[in-house]
Amino acid sequence: MADKIVFTYGDTSDFRSNWANDALVEKLHKNVNVSACDSRLESFMEKIVEATANNRNVKMAMEVCIHCGACLNACPTFLSSGDIRNSPVGRGDLIRNLNKSRKFSGKVFGKLVGSVSLDQEYFDTISTYYYQCLECRRCGEICPFGVDQADVTRTVRSALHDVGKISRYTATVIDNVERTGNNMALPPAALKSTIEFARDEIKEEKNIDLKIKIDEPADAMLVPPSADFFSNIETLKGYMLFLHVMGIDYTFTTEHAELANFGLFSDYKHMGIIADHLTEVAKKNGVKTVIAGECGHGWRAFKNHVIPKLEKQGIKGVHIFHLVEDSIRSGKLPLDPSVNDGKSYVYQDPCNYARGGDLINEPRYILSKVVSEYKNSPHSRERTWCCGGGGGLLSDELLPLRTEYAKLWYNDARSVGGTHVIRPCAICKAQMSHTLPSLNKTYSDSVTSSGLMDLVYTAIPGV
Repeated sequence: MADKIVFTYGDTSDFRSNWANDALVEKLHKNVNVSACDSRLESFMEKIVEATANNRNVKMAMEVCIHCGACLNACPTFLSSGDIRNSPVGRGDLIRNLNKSRKFSGKVFGKLVGSVSLDQEYFDTISTYYYQCLECRRCGEICPFGVDQADVTRTVRSALHDVGKISRYTATVIDNVERTGNNMALPPAALKSTIEFARDEIKEEKNIDLKIKIDEPADAMLVPPSADFFSNIETLKGYMLFLHVMGIDYTFTTEHAELANFGLFSDYKHMGIIADHLTEVAKKNGVKTVIAGECGHGWRAFKNHVIPKLEKQGIKGVHIFHLVEDSIRSGKLPLDPSVNDGKSYVYQDPCNYARGGDLINEPRYILSKVVSEYKNSPHSRERTWCCGGGGGLLSDELLPLRTEYAKLWYNDARSVGGTHVIRPCAICKAQMSHTLPSLNKTYSDSVTSSGLMDLVYTAIPGV
């Protein structure tokens, strides 16, 4: 029997995700043609051995990592918790020690070593800590050998998915978008009502009449994260007013009203299904361009998985920021930054813009034109702190843990006198709305936050 590892740091093992029930797991498995496992533990171990042999990042994490500790000083989950298992090297060791504690030949494990209860306990530990990772990739940015532990997390979560261990929150979101075309399962009537509400507010606030298209022929299709139809209305108004002022012919689609792709947080097979569906809807609607809204991981999945698919259909994919930047540089977009005076703005890069989306300079340029002055967060660009809700960790049961994670970016902003944080990402905005009340109370402060298109909206003059 392998010796049980004793950790001497903090312990966050009590912060466990609620897991999807069998019925929901069965639905997700059916969508991606995954068969039920006769033995969850044996199947999981076989998948980890296969990944160790065939996945470059997993192989590097197992064989190249020398435990230098560089990632510990970069990892927000470790710095917030002090739990070595809640770190890149600690999570890697959970898999490395699993490999070492088993006898295997080729890709197939031999007989189990140790009791079933010990193995189940270790499996539960792996599940717990791999669902505490933010997948922010900050560790990969600092690792001297280039080990991307976030990709290891995705690989382990994919193996967990295939044996039926999926966070209930992530599973529910994936099920919603695969059933309804958006993460929140909003019906077409609700989407239309929200868009019309935003249009009416723009008329009231700017005295500008917008003609909106929903499921109608157009040159372009706007795809925001569905949270913008529910909780980020100011961001939605920013998209709509900008596109109207610039005379861009666009439509919303109720068939796929979602930029976010939670397959990135659970299993690549679901990520592919969601990406394919968006591509199919764009082709069906006959648009020439698909415009992505504010969402960090959504943009990463869109840029790296959807755009190549769109290009094969002769369709262009862009981020809304690309269009806004071009419009400002060409002098076509009227802006009055003085209307946003009164706050000390701090820009913080969403993880998946800076470490996976190549979207760093565009939002800064836009921000410089819609506010009179702003500051960069001390840890910015590729070294930005995750909001604390990345990796699909926005579930209620993890709120105390992700509030601890959030202290890093919160105190970063306060260290430069920031009173308003700009994070143009749906997950960031949700995480901030959940954690700012508690953080402001703890630190006796009043920091606020928003997206970037919110400020574009207010800076565009009315008539």
